[in-house]
Amino acid sequence: MTFVTTPHELPTSPIPSRLDPTVLGTACCIGSSLCYTVANICLRQLAGWDVHPAWVITVKETITVATVGPFLLWLILRGSLRFRDFKVLAVLAAVGIGVQLAGNLSVQWAFGAVGLTVTTPTAMGVMLVASAVIGFVWLGERVTRQSMLAIALLISAITLLAVGTGISRQSGDVAAANLVPLGVALLGVGAAALGGTMFATLAAAVRYAGSRKTPVSVIVFVITAVGVISCGLLSLHHIGLAGMAATPGDRLAWMVASGVFNLLGFLLITNGLQLTPLVHANVLNASQVALAAVAGMVLFQEQNNVWLTIGVVLTIVGIFQIGRDKAEEALEAV
Repeated sequence: MTFVTTPHELPTSPIPSRLDPTVLGTACCIGSSLCYTVANICLRQLAGWDVHPAWVITVKETITVATVGPFLLWLILRGSLRFRDFKVLAVLAAVGIGVQLAGNLSVQWAFGAVGLTVTTPTAMGVMLVASAVIGFVWLGERVTRQSMLAIALLISAITLLAVGTGISRQSGDVAAANLVPLGVALLGVGAAALGGTMFATLAAAVRYAGSRKTPVSVIVFVITAVGVISCGLLSLHHIGLAGMAATPGDRLAWMVASGVFNLLGFLLITNGLQLTPLVHANVLNASQVALAAVAGMVLFQEQNNVWLTIGVVLTIVGIFQIGRDKAEEALEAV
């Protein structure tokens, strides 16, 4: 699961085109949101098949490592990359391990417990709230009234999502509805919230690395490489080489697809954020929440009620508010 980053974390060479930059940027942002949604659909499908979460994340992150790794090697061999800030690399590796083991694994488990409809907005809402807190406490960033309103909306949304999850489990026969028990469902909400918190920590680490002029390719490679190593070792412990080799072809195809679409989403959003105003990118990124909710209900027959619906809507509004606030801050700084 991946979310929008901020402009200073991104490459500085947008895709060349004769099209209007705003039109192209909007297309990139929409394409990114669709790619991330498809990646999450793949992960949700794998969770429904009970494929071990660590093995899923290992294969998913391997796609990025296998793509970015050769590019970095090429830069090193031609002398274009001489980055040797080992402190930054150590911070990224440490945060990356936490993000992979407590973030991605938690979200992957939550997909199986509460589905796309609840996991995506919960993780995104908590990530934005935690990002604001981290920015204020650790980075000294000011919190405007608009940001406080957005945080209040997001906290309300998360509360409603938890309430809605509980109501959907208590309103009918759990076995007949093919639902997990209430306690497991609430743990799923908690797991999604933990994932969002870890994603906020990653955003702070990326900002720190960006302030030390760390190339984006290095950041991405380190974070995904520690995921391959840590989750790979965890997979080896739980299912062993025999279990990995015995993965059915259709499961493996879904795992590879999740990695491919996740990487495509990242490449598109990095260019979209350079070509279109940040507020537009955030609004379009918020469509992931709506798309995830629709996909969960239509493709996976996930439960829905008025509380879940309001929670999803409030998450989208909160994202829009934060996006507007960041855009206004950028204008004030010009």
